[in-house]
Parts: sequence; C-alpha cells; structure tokens
Amino acid sequence: MNNIFNTSFEVSLRILIILNTVQTRLSIDRITDLDFIAIYGKDFGVSEYNLHGDNDYRFSEYTSKREIVSQAIKELVLRGYITPHCNKSGFNYSISKEGVAFCESLNDKYAEDFIEIVKKANVLFFDYSDRKLTYCINEYAIAMLRGEKS
Repeated sequence: MNNIFNTSFEVSLRILIILNTVQTRLSIDRITDLDFIAIYGKDFGVSEYNLHGDNDYRFSEYTSKREIVSQAIKELVLRGYITPHCNKSGFNYSISKEGVAFCESLNDKYAEDFIEIVKKANVLFFDYSDRKLTYCINEYAIAMLRGEKS
C-alpha cells in the first residue's frame, strides 16, 4: 500500500500551508520540523490529536522527512510557488504570490486543521533556533524509545 500521507504532492501542499501561515522566510530544517510537529501535534502539545494518527513508528518518519521536503521544495521553486533566498547560512524560502493564491483555493478539513496546528506550533516554538527545535524533536523521540513518553 502506498503511503498517502507523505507523497511529494501532499508534502508540497503542507509546505505551502506552512509558509503561508507563518509569513516569514524559513530554512528547510524549520519547514521540516514544523511539518513534523504539526502532523504529530498531540505529541508536542499543539493539538488534541495527531493528524496522521497514532503509531509506534512515527518518529522513524522524521529521519527521511528532510529528503522528501527538500525534493518538494525544489518542485515548488521550479513551479514558482515559493521563492528561495540565499543568506550566509544557506537558503531560506518564502511563499510567492502564486503560492498564496494556491493556498487560498484550499478548503478542506485537513488543510484547516493543519493551518491551526501550524499557528500553534509556530507560537510555541517561535523563540527556538532551528538547531534547538531539531534537538527538541530528537529528544522527544529518544524519550519515547525509552518509554518515558507515550
């Protein structure tokens, strides 16, 4: 069975929603982390449930997520939905007018829920550096493996 939750198309939609919601330039690491936190919002205290359900292997997804996000970002840049910005630490990305227009056409429950969770995650982790946010996710995963979190 194909994984319907992490196809390049769905990841692209979530990236657009993230960039449209936070309205600032984000690194690939920040996009990846916000996507993961929003999908598994219950684990991070930003939602009452996990959008992709509860499973014992959800943190194993995190290791491959950056590669999927990277590919989706390339496709979105080529299609003109997001804009890359070069800075001293690499690239950051922002949503383009075309991307905003596309986001405005989304009108389903999943997108609405994802937007609300991204807003909460962005507020909760706003002061975290990209490195600290990634560390937080990794620490949570380790705690789960040890049985310290459920």
